Amino acid sequence: MPQFYIDDVCPKETVYPMIVSFQNGYVTQELDTDACLLLEDENTGKKTVATELCDLLYSGEEEEEDLGRTLILARNIRTGKVRLIEAQNIELKPQLKSHVDTTEVDDTSYLELSRKFGSKKHKQIMEHREKLKVNVQTVTEQMQNITDSITEDQLDLSSYNKADSDEFYIPTINREATNVDKVYDIDSILTPEQVDKIHSEIQGTKYMSELNPFLKSLATKELSKLHSVLLVYAQTLLQLYSTLMKDINKKTFTACPYSVTLNEIVLNNFLSNVNGKRGRSPQYKDKSLCHALVFILLINNYKFNFNDLCQELKLTQRTVTSKVALTGATLVTVGDKKVAQLKLPLNRPALRRKSTKF
Repeated sequence: MPQFYIDDVCPKETVYPMIVSFQNGYVTQELDTDACLLLEDENTGKKTVATELCDLLYSGEEEEEDLGRTLILARNIRTGKVRLIEAQNIELKPQLKSHVDTTEVDDTSYLELSRKFGSKKHKQIMEHREKLKVNVQTVTEQMQNITDSITEDQLDLSSYNKADSDEFYIPTINREATNVDKVYDIDSILTPEQVDKIHSEIQGTKYMSELNPFLKSLATKELSKLHSVLLVYAQTLLQLYSTLMKDINKKTFTACPYSVTLNEIVLNNFLSNVNGKRGRSPQYKDKSLCHALVFILLINNYKFNFNDLCQELKLTQRTVTSKVALTGATLVTVGDKKVAQLKLPLNRPALRRKSTKF
């Protein structure tokens, strides 16, 4: 074996040789030399080689050599000098680009196989999935067309929250009044014109004989025009409170058969109307009872027998107690009975209930 004496050692500098190999092949004598692109990473200093071969792009990054170095032994034929040159290995790999969505291809293949070889049930499942597929672009355009035709109107939404307020259940109340007869404003309940009209309509009717026994006990003395109207108003609301919803929905239903005016007031203020159909939420039902209690207080000198009212209306005392407190009245024990009395200072209900039901 011939011996060589190394005359010169050439370590790696800015430019150095690179030994190129291909990922899936070997370089042969038939490989023609071609221009290549040499790139350097500014952060790591590593070099990348890129070249085109058979209309295909090959690229690769120089490999790290932590355990050793690659050296080339070169001998000059003319002078006989031997040099040892440090080199670097690099493997070029083909860069393949695919624009096909593999998920879509898999789904399509699976669908075709299911149609040809799937069971009847499986075919139905796949057809159902196909129907559920949505063209996102089409839906986006449809939504855009819809939103373009939408206009914005500024609405007063304060009325939608009335059912969450205590003031929804009772007539307008002045809790800062200095006199008990100023707590409720009669004109806010019924205008003088409405009072006169209702009073003229109930004259000659049998409303007195058809009164609730509790209300009839309040009419033992002669009542004024206003108190007579409030008495019929209270009777109408108590009757509405106990009426079933299936009867209210009947076309022939009449809240107050004695007065057309009062009947219209009750239907408009104590029932909801959606698409021409009457409705009554629990809040509206409680509102009719609370208003009736207020009218009873106004008729009977701002007080009434609490026990007798619960007994005649067949309501639990717990149910009526919360309604009485909302009107501003106070329950006073007189002997073995309780009396609801509107007096100053007014009884203030809880600032906040756990729900709209009470």
